[in-house]
Amino acid sequence: MPLTTPGWDAGMRAAVSLLNLLLPLLYGAATVAYAVDFFRDLAPAARRARRLLGVTIALHALYLGLRTVLYEHIPLASSFEVLTTVALALAVVYLWVERRTGVVKTGMFIVAFCFTFQAVSSAFLTNPLRFPEVLRSPLFGLHTMAAVLGDTAFAVSAVYGVLFLLLHHELKASRFGIVYQRLPPLDVLARLSLRAAVLGLAFLTLTIAIGAVWAAQQFPGFHGDPKFLLILLVWLVYGAALGLNYRWGWNGRRAIYVSLLGFALMLAQAAIARLWLRSFHGFA
Repeated sequence: MPLTTPGWDAGMRAAVSLLNLLLPLLYGAATVAYAVDFFRDLAPAARRARRLLGVTIALHALYLGLRTVLYEHIPLASSFEVLTTVALALAVVYLWVERRTGVVKTGMFIVAFCFTFQAVSSAFLTNPLRFPEVLRSPLFGLHTMAAVLGDTAFAVSAVYGVLFLLLHHELKASRFGIVYQRLPPLDVLARLSLRAAVLGLAFLTLTIAIGAVWAAQQFPGFHGDPKFLLILLVWLVYGAALGLNYRWGWNGRRAIYVSLLGFALMLAQAAIARLWLRSFHGFA
């Protein structure tokens, strides 16, 4: 018995199309609200930005849920589906960090990426034609969503790390302009970067664990896969960065540099695995 009727199907398609148009506008409005707060330091703008981002996240989650039901796969089958999923993950991770720390002045820098990713996705995303049957496993869905959230948290950590280095450079040069006036102190930026890295490491650990269980069923011998080995290296670098910070008191620039090294390795392993190494992750 079909799960949906033709009328329900048409209604979902209409809702998906509407949300596809609406989401870039909402992320754009949230970016503007955070920008107003950054440049004019207005408390109402910060409150509006946070509420607007919360509403946008809820609608974005609904959008991805509808696409999942409508097309019978998690929205990671194409580059443009990945972009919209990353946009949501980035917004969720940022809002989590903002609520945990109360720091809102960095929102413009993060939410602008959400807007960019969603705008590109909305402009070019088409209905999927094929999706490999092996990827319909619920374990694969959990694995890939954990991977997206982990990578996104590491990206947020990297943005905070870059802002830390930018502010550090401004202070060394004795420049006390708007960057100095609006960004949080160095120790706060370092804490934001490390908290995002902790979240990323937690999701990466979950990604590896779930992926190992799933791959053991589908791809025996997966533990020798180049991509799997490279992602273990990324896990070790981030684990070392956090261990050096929490156990041996490494903080400030040293911890930021190690964290940024982990992010660079993560980007490098993705490029290397895709372009040069044969991996069972090549599902297309």
